[in-house]
Amino acid sequence: MGIWIRRLIIIGCVIALIPNIISFFSGLTNELPENIKGKVNNEDAVLIDLDRKVNFENDEILFKYLVLAPDETSLIFEVHSNENGWSFPGSALELKDKQGNTYRITSGSSSGHTWGQYTINNYEPLEAGVETIVVDFEWFDRMFQTEFSLDQGGMQ
Repeated sequence: MGIWIRRLIIIGCVIALIPNIISFFSGLTNELPENIKGKVNNEDAVLIDLDRKVNFENDEILFKYLVLAPDETSLIFEVHSNENGWSFPGSALELKDKQGNTYRITSGSSSGHTWGQYTINNYEPLEAGVETIVVDFEWFDRMFQTEFSLDQGGMQ
């Protein structure tokens, strides 16, 4: 009788872990969210592949995409943190251009994964004619800055 109880407990635990297992493997793909993918496929937005890593103290920030749409600009990035007790404040990232314009963050979302976090920050739409965007981060005594050229043509 005891062996059947142990087997039932093991089966129950495996069933309880199924959502975590699915979440782990779905987090490995990190595709674009459906709403952004739909805008790009309908040619309502331009997808620019950034693919740049920034090592920032104990964090590694991978800037993946910049999505330019008439109603908003979306910055998509991952943060791989190696410092316990510190979560990267994605809202501290500012978008600026070479003409001196600063684009205000309007919304954002973040998903925690075993490897770090996947974040989408939405900003005001860019002014016409912007060729270079500057991502500026300042959080207390921590800061960095990186530039991205927008004349990469984008992927549609």
